[in-house]
Amino acid sequence: MELPADFKVDAGILELEAKIGVRENFFKDLLGEDDWSFVIKLHALFEAACTHLLLFHFKEPELTDIFARLELSNKATGKIAFLGKLELLGKDNRRLVAALSEMRNSLVHDVRNAEFLLEKMVAGFDSTALKQFALAFSPYETHIRTFPLSADPRGKLGYNEKFQKAASVDEMMKRAKSSPKYHIWLGAYNVIVSIVDMYGYSDYKQWVKAKAIFEEDDNAL
Repeated sequence: MELPADFKVDAGILELEAKIGVRENFFKDLLGEDDWSFVIKLHALFEAACTHLLLFHFKEPELTDIFARLELSNKATGKIAFLGKLELLGKDNRRLVAALSEMRNSLVHDVRNAEFLLEKMVAGFDSTALKQFALAFSPYETHIRTFPLSADPRGKLGYNEKFQKAASVDEMMKRAKSSPKYHIWLGAYNVIVSIVDMYGYSDYKQWVKAKAIFEEDDNAL
């Protein structure tokens, strides 16, 4: 599936690309890669983005080498484990990154996998495996399904029936089967936007921590 010719990615993604040192529209152009390169490069992008967010949060340049060497998706000591504990990467977003890591690890150690095709892989799934794949790579739609239908006629509370239907499990399975690369890319898009948003939340968390320390010092005087 191709993006519209006039499609522009979120400005925050472009800023993140500059921060981690890749060319502008690196993420957008991944859709044009062969499937093997798509998975490997997307995983590398998440590696760099998660490392950068951790370094931004702790503001300790001395930790650069340590964070860079951490596995991305190790549930106990990986980058996403740290970000999860810091509330900088939600459960559904971590699930996508972990699923991508599992796929990447199955491909990267054998050059013969360079001929890998996502559509062929998905075609071999039974209904259970297809559902797992579809849900793992659609965190935003999972978020939508957790909210009740909007009872507000102006549509400002919850998600209306149109959104709920578009985010249904059946629709996710259809999208995943018909265009698996686009399905993964779109899910990744939402996770990367969330990572970009977490820079501001990280600053807020650090401000709250500093405020509490200053208040303790004032009370001690």
